[in-house]
Amino acid sequence: ESQRRLQSVRDRFGRRADQSLLLWLYECWFAGAHVDVWLDSSEAQQLGGLSQDPAIDRGLGRSTGRHSLWTRLVGSVRAAYTAEELLLPRASWSSRLEGVQYLTELSMADILFGNTPNSRCLDDLDRACCTWDTWQALRRSAPPLYAKALASIPWNRNLRVLALKAFIWDYRLKPSSPAQGSSSCVETQPREQAACGDDPCTICHEELGRNSCELECGHEFHRECIRTWLLLHSSTCPVCREHAVLPADIPARSNSQPSKARRWKRSGI
Repeated sequence: ESQRRLQSVRDRFGRRADQSLLLWLYECWFAGAHVDVWLDSSEAQQLGGLSQDPAIDRGLGRSTGRHSLWTRLVGSVRAAYTAEELLLPRASWSSRLEGVQYLTELSMADILFGNTPNSRCLDDLDRACCTWDTWQALRRSAPPLYAKALASIPWNRNLRVLALKAFIWDYRLKPSSPAQGSSSCVETQPREQAACGDDPCTICHEELGRNSCELECGHEFHRECIRTWLLLHSSTCPVCREHAVLPADIPARSNSQPSKARRWKRSGI
């Protein structure tokens, strides 16, 4: 039973080979590493190559007593690395997905190592606000049209990182209709509607096509990806954190029209 439980932890929280450590940490938190996975030192030592980083994996079992997986991950990462070693500055990002990922990395580095109020958000990462340094790094690395869009937002110390992620993800760059051979674009404001057919699914990062599902918040995913996400990880949209439920009675569709999931209404709200 113990080994099956540990294998479940490996399957649920194992880091992908191409995933940065900061993005992996965020995904571990979002998947519930701080809520329902508690390990003693012996169990943590048996997780093996959970992070695919020997220094971090060795440190998971360092603390005695019983702690959440999240506490062990954070302690091990802090002991093994500095912010400068983990955060690789990006000269530029070219897609919405890259922009959201870079903002996540900037925010995680600040929460883990920064001397800012965000250090108090360790148990609720989505409460973090965008610091001036994070804001500047994001804008400097943004492609011109995204940089122009970000310039329309007045920065303030209460600007939530989560809201900024949703803004980037919902922002649309549409091809204009210039003379033949030109590749210029025009931008539109963020909107709550389905993604274009060539947008990536933010869960698996593969291109969206058929058999997709659009949540009521307007964000679209592969149907099986969002079904698995809602069943196993969270009852919220991975992009904007709106609560949603995927109806079990909607059959998968094979045409290009995404099926609709309904928003979950919390009582008293």
